[in-house]
Amino acid sequence: MKKALLSLSVLAVILAFTACKKNNPAPANTANVMFVNGCAGTVNVDVSVNNTKLNSASNLAFLKNSGYQSIAQGTAVPIAFALTATGTPLISATESLTTNAHYSVFAGGLVSGTSTSLVFATDDLTAPSSGMAKVRFINLSSDNLNTSCYVGSIKVDSNVAYKTCTPFFEVSPITAKIAMIDQVVLTNSGELSGQQISAGKIYTFMLTGTSTGSLTSVLTLTLINNN
Repeated sequence: MKKALLSLSVLAVILAFTACKKNNPAPANTANVMFVNGCAGTVNVDVSVNNTKLNSASNLAFLKNSGYQSIAQGTAVPIAFALTATGTPLISATESLTTNAHYSVFAGGLVSGTSTSLVFATDDLTAPSSGMAKVRFINLSSDNLNTSCYVGSIKVDSNVAYKTCTPFFEVSPITAKIAMIDQVVLTNSGELSGQQISAGKIYTFMLTGTSTGSLTSVLTLTLINNN
C-alpha cells in the first residue's frame, strides 16, 4: 500500500512539473535575435538593445555569437556594439523587429580602423526539404572582396560583396571544403576543410578579416549553427 501511495505521489509531481513547463511559453511580443562578433581585431564586445546592455550578449568574444535571444518587437529598435574592456562604442543601427521572427545582427570589418560595420539579416529558419540542408554566406571582410561561395565543388552564389548576407540555399548533405573566394585574387579566401553539412540543419558561413591581416585579422571562415 505504501509503495502504491509513493508511486502516486511521484506521478503527481511529474504531472505538476509537466503542466508548469507547458504554461511557460516564450515571452509575448518578442523577436528572436542572434548577435555575432565578427569584427576582426576585437577582444570582446557588449551588445545593447534599446540603450540597455544585454547580459545574454555581453563579453562576446571574436567569432562567437549569443544564440537567439528574446527581444521586444518594435519598428525602431536601437542596437549597439561596444568594446567590453573600455565601453568604447563600436557600431550601431536602428532596426525593425517583428514578433516571432528570427534575425542575426553582425558586427564586422576591422576595429582598428573606420571600416567597422553592422549587418542586419532576417533568418528564414523554415526547415529544409526532406534530406536537405540550408546554407548562407556573409562577407564581413573590409577588403571589399567580391566572393564566390562554394560547398564542395558546387558554386552556391557569387559576387557576394562586403556587408552582404546571402539568402539561404538548399544543398545536399556532404562532408567537403566550404569556401568564400575572391573572384579576382583567388588566394584571398576563407576556407573550412572537411566540413560536415547534415540533413535538416541550417548554417551560416561568415568571412572575417583581411588578406593582409595577422592573428585574429587574417581572412577566416567561421561556421554558425542556426538550428
